Amino acid sequence: MQIKTLYKIRTRKNNLKLHNINNKDLFNLFGIILNRKGTTNETREKVIEYARKHNVEKSVIMTFTGAVNCNIDYNAIKKEGDAGMCTVFEETRKEGLEQGLKTGRIEGQARGIVELGLEFGLSKEDILKKLEDKLNISLQKAQEYLVMFGKQTSSR
Repeated sequence: MQIKTLYKIRTRKNNLKLHNINNKDLFNLFGIILNRKGTTNETREKVIEYARKHNVEKSVIMTFTGAVNCNIDYNAIKKEGDAGMCTVFEETRKEGLEQGLKTGRIEGQARGIVELGLEFGLSKEDILKKLEDKLNISLQKAQEYLVMFGKQTSSR
Protein backbone atom coordinates (compact mmCIF):
# COMPACT_ATOMS: atom_id res chain seq x y z
CA MET A 1 0.00 0.00 0.00
CA GLN A 2 2.79 2.42 0.90
CA ILE A 3 4.71 1.68 -2.30
CA LYS A 4 1.59 2.26 -4.38
CA THR A 5 1.08 5.68 -2.74
CA LEU A 6 4.74 6.61 -3.21
CA TYR A 7 4.53 5.41 -6.79
CA LYS A 8 1.59 7.74 -7.50
CA ILE A 9 3.29 10.70 -5.84
CA ARG A 10 6.61 10.13 -7.63
CA THR A 11 4.83 9.64 -10.95
CA ARG A 12 2.80 12.81 -10.53
CA LYS A 13 5.90 14.88 -9.65
CA ASN A 14 7.80 13.63 -12.70
CA ASN A 15 4.86 13.88 -15.10
CA LEU A 16 5.62 10.26 -15.89
CA LYS A 17 3.53 8.64 -18.56
CA LEU A 18 3.84 4.90 -18.28
CA HIS A 19 2.89 2.62 -21.11
CA ASN A 20 1.87 -1.00 -20.64
CA ILE A 21 5.41 -2.35 -21.13
CA ASN A 22 6.72 0.20 -18.63
CA ASN A 23 4.06 -0.84 -16.12
CA LYS A 24 5.15 -4.44 -16.56
CA ASP A 25 8.82 -3.53 -15.98
CA LEU A 26 7.99 -1.36 -12.99
CA PHE A 27 5.93 -4.05 -11.27
CA ASN A 28 8.49 -6.74 -12.10
CA LEU A 29 11.13 -4.56 -10.40
CA PHE A 30 8.82 -4.18 -7.39
CA GLY A 31 8.38 -7.95 -7.35
CA ILE A 32 12.15 -8.48 -7.28
CA ILE A 33 12.70 -6.09 -4.40
CA LEU A 34 9.76 -7.39 -2.37
CA ASN A 35 11.05 -10.97 -2.61
CA ARG A 36 12.80 -11.41 0.75
CA LYS A 37 14.70 -14.60 -0.13
CA GLY A 38 18.12 -13.06 -0.87
CA THR A 39 20.51 -10.61 0.72
CA THR A 40 20.35 -6.91 -0.05
CA ASN A 41 23.29 -7.18 -2.44
CA GLU A 42 21.74 -10.17 -4.25
CA THR A 43 18.46 -8.27 -4.63
CA ARG A 44 20.32 -5.21 -5.90
CA GLU A 45 22.14 -7.33 -8.48
CA LYS A 46 18.86 -8.93 -9.61
CA VAL A 47 17.29 -5.49 -10.11
CA ILE A 48 20.28 -4.29 -12.13
CA GLU A 49 20.33 -7.51 -14.15
CA TYR A 50 16.61 -7.23 -14.92
CA ALA A 51 16.92 -3.57 -15.94
CA ARG A 52 19.82 -4.35 -18.28
CA LYS A 53 18.28 -7.47 -19.77
CA HIS A 54 14.92 -5.79 -20.49
CA ASN A 55 16.41 -2.40 -21.42
CA VAL A 56 14.16 -0.65 -18.89
CA GLU A 57 13.58 3.04 -19.61
CA LYS A 58 15.22 5.66 -17.43
CA SER A 59 11.88 7.09 -16.27
CA VAL A 60 10.80 3.67 -14.98
CA ILE A 61 14.09 3.14 -13.13
CA MET A 62 13.93 6.61 -11.61
CA THR A 63 10.34 6.04 -10.49
CA PHE A 64 11.22 2.65 -9.05
CA THR A 65 14.29 3.83 -7.14
CA GLY A 66 12.41 6.84 -5.81
CA ALA A 67 9.45 4.73 -4.69
CA VAL A 68 11.52 2.17 -2.82
CA ASN A 69 14.19 4.65 -1.73
CA CYS A 70 17.10 2.57 -2.96
CA ASN A 71 20.50 3.64 -4.23
CA ILE A 72 20.72 2.11 -7.68
CA ASP A 73 22.27 4.56 -10.09
CA TYR A 74 20.70 4.61 -13.54
CA ASN A 75 24.10 5.28 -15.10
CA ALA A 76 25.49 2.18 -13.38
CA ILE A 77 22.83 0.09 -15.09
CA LYS A 78 23.66 1.50 -18.51
CA LYS A 79 27.44 1.21 -18.06
CA GLU A 80 27.64 -2.52 -17.54
CA GLY A 81 31.39 -2.66 -16.97
CA ASP A 82 31.45 0.11 -14.37
CA ALA A 83 28.66 -1.33 -12.21
CA GLY A 84 30.21 -4.77 -12.32
CA MET A 85 33.59 -3.42 -11.32
CA CYS A 86 32.09 -1.45 -8.43
CA THR A 87 30.47 -4.63 -7.17
CA VAL A 88 33.73 -6.54 -7.57
CA PHE A 89 35.64 -3.86 -5.67
CA GLU A 90 33.02 -3.80 -2.88
CA GLU A 91 33.14 -7.58 -2.51
CA THR A 92 36.95 -7.69 -2.62
CA ARG A 93 37.15 -5.00 0.05
CA LYS A 94 34.68 -6.86 2.28
CA GLU A 95 36.55 -10.15 1.85
CA GLY A 96 39.87 -8.46 2.63
CA LEU A 97 38.42 -6.81 5.71
CA GLU A 98 36.94 -10.08 6.97
CA GLN A 99 40.23 -11.93 6.38
CA GLY A 100 42.16 -9.18 8.16
CA LEU A 101 39.86 -9.35 11.17
CA LYS A 102 40.15 -13.14 11.31
CA THR A 103 43.95 -12.98 11.09
CA GLY A 104 44.05 -10.30 13.79
CA ARG A 105 41.93 -12.38 16.14
CA ILE A 106 44.09 -15.47 15.62
CA GLU A 107 47.29 -13.50 16.17
CA GLY A 108 45.83 -11.93 19.31
CA GLN A 109 44.95 -15.34 20.69
CA ALA A 110 48.38 -16.69 19.75
CA ARG A 111 50.07 -13.81 21.51
CA GLY A 112 48.03 -14.45 24.65
CA ILE A 113 48.88 -18.16 24.64
CA VAL A 114 52.60 -17.50 24.14
CA GLU A 115 52.78 -14.76 26.78
CA LEU A 116 50.87 -16.75 29.39
CA GLY A 117 52.80 -19.92 28.60
CA LEU A 118 56.14 -18.18 29.09
CA GLU A 119 54.89 -16.35 32.17
CA PHE A 120 53.84 -19.61 33.82
CA GLY A 121 57.05 -21.37 32.83
CA LEU A 122 55.64 -23.82 30.28
CA SER A 123 58.12 -25.50 27.97
CA LYS A 124 58.29 -24.41 24.33
CA GLU A 125 56.89 -27.81 23.32
CA ASP A 126 53.86 -27.32 25.61
CA ILE A 127 53.27 -23.82 24.24
CA LEU A 128 53.50 -25.11 20.66
CA LYS A 129 51.02 -27.88 21.48
CA LYS A 130 48.60 -25.35 23.03
CA LEU A 131 48.89 -23.12 19.96
CA GLU A 132 48.20 -26.04 17.61
CA ASP A 133 45.24 -27.33 19.62
CA LYS A 134 43.56 -24.04 20.55
CA LEU A 135 43.99 -22.29 17.19
CA ASN A 136 43.82 -25.37 14.95
CA ILE A 137 47.04 -24.41 13.15
CA SER A 138 50.07 -26.29 11.84
CA LEU A 139 53.24 -26.84 13.86
CA GLN A 140 55.09 -24.52 11.48
CA LYS A 141 52.59 -21.68 12.07
CA ALA A 142 52.73 -22.31 15.84
CA GLN A 143 56.53 -22.04 15.70
CA GLU A 144 56.25 -18.74 13.80
CA TYR A 145 53.94 -17.36 16.50
CA LEU A 146 56.25 -18.57 19.27
CA VAL A 147 59.23 -16.84 17.65
CA MET A 148 57.23 -13.68 16.89
CA PHE A 149 55.56 -13.26 20.28
CA GLY A 150 58.28 -14.94 22.37
CA LYS A 151 60.74 -12.22 21.35
CA GLN A 152 58.23 -9.49 22.16
CA THR A 153 57.59 -10.96 25.60
CA SER A 154 61.28 -11.38 26.47
CA SER A 155 62.10 -7.81 25.39
CA ARG A 156 59.62 -6.28 27.87
